[in-house]
Amino acid sequence: MLSAIVDKRRSSHNVSEVMNLIGDVRGKVAVLVDDMIDTAGTITNAAQMLRSHGAREVYACASHAVFSPPAVQRLSSGVFEEVIVTNTIPVAMENVFPELTVLSVANLLGETIWRVYNASSVQALRG
Repeated sequence: MLSAIVDKRRSSHNVSEVMNLIGDVRGKVAVLVDDMIDTAGTITNAAQMLRSHGAREVYACASHAVFSPPAVQRLSSGVFEEVIVTNTIPVAMENVFPELTVLSVANLLGETIWRVYNASSVQALRG
């Protein structure tokens, strides 16, 4: 159940400002979802805002882990219980930190390619 939204504005490339928190997160577990994490500025600022408004735990999820500096420093600063990404972009060993979980998309991509090649339903993969 969606209970809150973090509103942000991007003033330029790699520069964003978390503007508002819409909803009540006191005592709740917050899950931030984004398409990618580059420098981790936006997602870390959002997590800090959630914490300051009483979120009990904060998790981050993203499809693509670009992890440009200073992403790892920000993500491993203690604001997140866990950061979950996929391996669409390989994560270098020097960018691995204790809170990081990398999920493989290999089976999903392989099955998708197989289904397209065999004119089978890709829709059925949605589960």
